[in-house]
Amino acid sequence: MKIKIFAASMLIAGVSLSSMAQGYKDGIEYYKVDQLDNAKELLERNLNAASTNKAEAYYYLGQIALQRKNVAEAKANFDKGVAADANFAYNYVGQGQLALASDAKAAGVLFETARKLSKKDSKLESAIARAYYDVNPTTFAKDIEKCIKNARKWNANDPESFIFEGDTYADKQDWGTAAGQYELAYTYDPSNIEAQVKWANTYYNVNPTLALQKLEELNVNNPNSALVQRQLAEKYYVANLGAKAAEKYGEYIKNPNHFAQDEVRYVQLLFFGGKFQESYNLASSLIGKLNAGDPNVFFMQRMKLYNKVQMQDWAGAAADGDALFAMAKPADVTYEVKDYTDYAKALQEAGHPEKAIKAYEMAAELNPNNLDLVRSLSDTYADAKDYVKAAAYYQKVVDNDQCKANDYFVASRRYYNLAVTAEDEAVKANAMAQARKYIEIVDEKVPDNIPIINQKARIEKLEEGGKNTGKAVATYKKLISLLDAKENRNDYANEYISAYQYLGNYSMDKGDKAAAKEYYQKWLQHDPENSDLRRYVESLK
Repeated sequence: MKIKIFAASMLIAGVSLSSMAQGYKDGIEYYKVDQLDNAKELLERNLNAASTNKAEAYYYLGQIALQRKNVAEAKANFDKGVAADANFAYNYVGQGQLALASDAKAAGVLFETARKLSKKDSKLESAIARAYYDVNPTTFAKDIEKCIKNARKWNANDPESFIFEGDTYADKQDWGTAAGQYELAYTYDPSNIEAQVKWANTYYNVNPTLALQKLEELNVNNPNSALVQRQLAEKYYVANLGAKAAEKYGEYIKNPNHFAQDEVRYVQLLFFGGKFQESYNLASSLIGKLNAGDPNVFFMQRMKLYNKVQMQDWAGAAADGDALFAMAKPADVTYEVKDYTDYAKALQEAGHPEKAIKAYEMAAELNPNNLDLVRSLSDTYADAKDYVKAAAYYQKVVDNDQCKANDYFVASRRYYNLAVTAEDEAVKANAMAQARKYIEIVDEKVPDNIPIINQKARIEKLEEGGKNTGKAVATYKKLISLLDAKENRNDYANEYISAYQYLGNYSMDKGDKAAAKEYYQKWLQHDPENSDLRRYVESLK
């Protein structure tokens, strides 16, 4: 049953995608807004589809080739267009544009051939004006002017002539006048996508909110246009509207005329939108679809690592990190600090501190002034029980004027661990001195803090060297008073136990059995399952 439901949903999805498709016309729209690579890909992708007008598709492929200065390819496409439909006027315009470079008279004949096939056609006339302009706007200024006059005479409201003039102003970076011409174009023809997209792109730098509103309106009126969907998603992305960008990209990539690079960006948007599993799944599927040499394979493996870390799947993240660093890195790509830190975090949490250390060290090489990296390195060395390096790295943190109060506390703990484990007496003594120094600093900055007072007592106890001289008595008594003032005092059983154990032992060593028994009884209140302690307390007279 589940299989049938899945198959049915796929069938419905296929119908939906087909109904969204504009085929080769999406390629034309991309061409008209100067996205030549995208235009060519879609025109070629849809060239042999039943719904494609091949003569028209070849014309735009020829124009793309011309803009790329590939005359031979342009000629081949215009010729193929004529062969596909000799009555389609525009390929003669393309051929005439090629002829203009060497023989203006021959070009004129070809333009007249086009005009005879589509008489008094304002759109065609604007295309001829554009052909003259693209070859030499100065030499053919009068011809361009005549074409535009004809276009306006034959259809004063046709948008093409206004779009053409808007483009000429845009070439001069006269953005205000260009936007005005594009606005005239879509005022006369509210369905014209090219004019509205160009207006939004031109106006975005002046008033991004208004430009976005125009694209949103355009998207409502043209829900099947891949160009409009993508332009709106792109502008959301540029405007740092991540949630909207992700939503729109999610709609857009269901359009069969989307591009692989759009799915790559969608992976990132899903990640930044907190949809880590969806981002991970899409990245995984893209790795399976992309060619092995495509740099995006590397980026998608990177995103798999990032997503797994966010999902706290540490074993999975470590495996994805292994795969990332085992890959051949694209030549023009560098590793990011986050590549190493996420990998290191995964390794650390997965129980591989030695490998994590290497990753953190690589990250620190890329950004030696990043205190978070130094803190992480110290943490990882502590996990690996290398207390010498753990303390040394945290010393770098407290030596930095950007350190925080908590850093002194952590530094004290690092030196405490070193003092406990050091075999060399000089190292032990220095570590105890440093532990004491930093706990005093943080105690002054954050007074009456339970973890700090508890750590201070532990240090004083360590300084006694096992002789129980009472050095920590005052500190443990202060700790107890702070604990007693807490409403959630029952959450501090370990701290109470440490304090009462120390005070009880100290009292016993001093021969004050009554005080010792009282302390042990209080200890027992927080450690009721300690049967050995209970028997001992009961034995005291």
